[in-house]
Amino acid sequence: MRLIDRMGNRYERLVVVARAPNASETDTNARWLCRCDCGRMSTAYGQDLAKGKVKSCGCLNADRIFKHGGSRTTVYNVWKQIFQRCENPACVSYKNYGARGITVDPTWRDYGVFISDMGEPPEGYTIERNDNDGPYNKSNCVWATMKTQRNNTRRNRNLTAFGKTQNLTQWAKEYRMPRDRLHSRLRTGWELEEALITAPQYIKNKEFLS
Repeated sequence: MRLIDRMGNRYERLVVVARAPNASETDTNARWLCRCDCGRMSTAYGQDLAKGKVKSCGCLNADRIFKHGGSRTTVYNVWKQIFQRCENPACVSYKNYGARGITVDPTWRDYGVFISDMGEPPEGYTIERNDNDGPYNKSNCVWATMKTQRNNTRRNRNLTAFGKTQNLTQWAKEYRMPRDRLHSRLRTGWELEEALITAPQYIKNKEFLS
């Protein structure tokens, strides 16, 4: 496909100043570095600029949000925190996101695009990535409850047995055994399937040996 040179072109508040690297080896869509009228630099796909999907670094929609009171909504705060944890080294959570290479879809700098892609979340839901090592974008994100997020957190190691994968807490609950006992067995070298189906042994004072 022929590359359309967008150098110097203006798209709403953005002016293209340079060609940007492709997002990945398999991504063949041209990306461009743009300077926003507010002074901030941002990256966008050429096709999104041409279609008017990206019009600013995100400040345009932020202006609209503040003007109409949207900045007080929960979903706006979720959107804002995504960029904080991925792009602000001063953010407490940056070490678990931006420092690990977690990125945000550049089109999501426009709050309107974010809402268009994700929709409004049900009450009590927050954003979660299906692939914990993948980016924040439409194909990798869903609205999920905090309980689901806790089950999928990096601290909960997923384990596979009998053709099924779930975390330690879920395995312990399914097999009706104390989580600490299952964890202890695995820590001392037991295979997961063996640890799940082996009945505990007793000593005289009725305490479990394992």
